[in-house]
Amino acid sequence: MGNNISMSDQNNKIIIHDSNKEGITISINGQNNTVEIRECQLPSRLKITIKGNFNSVRIRSILCVKDLTINVGTHVAANRTELDIGTNISMKTANFILMHNSGNVCRIGDNCLFSNSITIRCGESPHLLFDKETGEYIDISEGVFIGNHVWVGEKVYIMKNVTVPDECVIGAGSVVTKRFTEENCIIAGNPARVVKQNIQWIKNHGHLEKDSKYYRSYWEYMNRFR
Repeated sequence: MGNNISMSDQNNKIIIHDSNKEGITISINGQNNTVEIRECQLPSRLKITIKGNFNSVRIRSILCVKDLTINVGTHVAANRTELDIGTNISMKTANFILMHNSGNVCRIGDNCLFSNSITIRCGESPHLLFDKETGEYIDISEGVFIGNHVWVGEKVYIMKNVTVPDECVIGAGSVVTKRFTEENCIIAGNPARVVKQNIQWIKNHGHLEKDSKYYRSYWEYMNRFR
């Protein structure tokens, strides 16, 4: 499958672990951009396109990424954006992170699970939004922040100015438009809201700790069907 890296200008920095370049495509049109991929386990397909200057994309550890596209800028350049993806991230197919506006910030924590067809859109560029009365430009994002151990369901759409706290689940098909503050919740709907509190999600039964209340509860339930 191989990797494909191209840069049209100088003073860009790309750092990729030597053994993990398969399936990675990076295209940069601009100067003083940084892409750092510390770990990306195979097989993976990761495409990063940057148009603009002084942008930063850092991926610390993706366990599985079947198809992730990261776009910084459009035909209009985006400058000084920051994308930071944490450790032990799992992603499935056709997911998009769109850093279209200058100054965009998106931070994703550790141990997160992303399903299929998820979009994180941190701005509306090249389209423009203004306050009709004052003329003020209002398409300004103060950042998208996704906490640690967050599970994002299929076909979720996350817009600018969103916070998802640690240990939360975002239900399939949800449109998230605001900042949430409470951990251990299920967030769902359009627009998304908290629909259940005080939950704990675990990736699969192989991650259950023996003798824990979760382990006992799960196997008590499963034994009913034997």
